[in-house]
Amino acid sequence: TGVIRPVVDHVFPFEQTNEALAYIEQGRARGKVVIKVK
Repeated sequence: TGVIRPVVDHVFPFEQTNEALAYIEQGRARGKVVIKVK
């Protein structure tokens, strides 16, 4: 009923931001890529 649920592909900790960006640039992401900040 109008609810949108994003597909989360992968969650990276903040310390792995470079790896997260490389993951996206390589076209491996099939959903949202999240960088977790604590």
